Amino acid sequence: MNEQKTIVCAHRGASGLVKYENTIDAFNKAIEVGADSIECDVRKTKDNVIVISHNDNVFGNVIKDYTYQELLDKTSKDGYHLPTLKEALLACKNKILIDIEIKEEGYESEIVAQIEEILKTNEFNIRCFYDNSLIEVKKIDPNIFTVLLLGKDHPSHPVKTRLSEIFPGKRISKTGCNAISPYFKLVMCNYMARAHKKNCPVYTWTVKEKDTKELLIQMIHKKHVDGVITDYPDIAKEVRDKK
Repeated sequence: MNEQKTIVCAHRGASGLVKYENTIDAFNKAIEVGADSIECDVRKTKDNVIVISHNDNVFGNVIKDYTYQELLDKTSKDGYHLPTLKEALLACKNKILIDIEIKEEGYESEIVAQIEEILKTNEFNIRCFYDNSLIEVKKIDPNIFTVLLLGKDHPSHPVKTRLSEIFPGKRISKTGCNAISPYFKLVMCNYMARAHKKNCPVYTWTVKEKDTKELLIQMIHKKHVDGVITDYPDIAKEVRDKK
């Protein structure tokens, strides 16, 4: 695995290089700077439109409580276009791989159906913190490349949750995921050797701090991660390709 170049994934598009993340502009910027893939997040509106948004609200308006048009009316006043999943897929098709994070459980079949109307299986990944969502995705289409996200705080079981992320073997087997995506601080442990024993690639998230370049050097050249998710794909490419 380490013989291959580290995959550079643009977090919510090239979010560090544009005004608004998770927008078509952010995706186009990621393509422009030569990222290998784009990560984005999906949620659903009151009228069942699947949209691209990391947060559960836009400008304080809870997405699930508004129709898509109502949200567009609100966001357009700030010069911001809230894209639908279909718009994002069409923007990326034949240009770059898109890595879609499911933020809410319960409508995985709708998400997969929309994606597979537009993209082939090798043109997208699906990622999620929720084991059951990944299990459901694999039931729908076992050929989909799925990524188990690790590093989410769990107020009820913090120790148990963290241990399951540091030693994710059981969760890898349970979900049938094709890769894991741990928070970069988890990778500081003896992580890569354990993951690769499971033949499981590691795509770490999210390098966006002030010391971005130093962290990227650590992740790519010292920890040898298989992929890195970052707000600054231009810097990640520079670090990765430096001889």
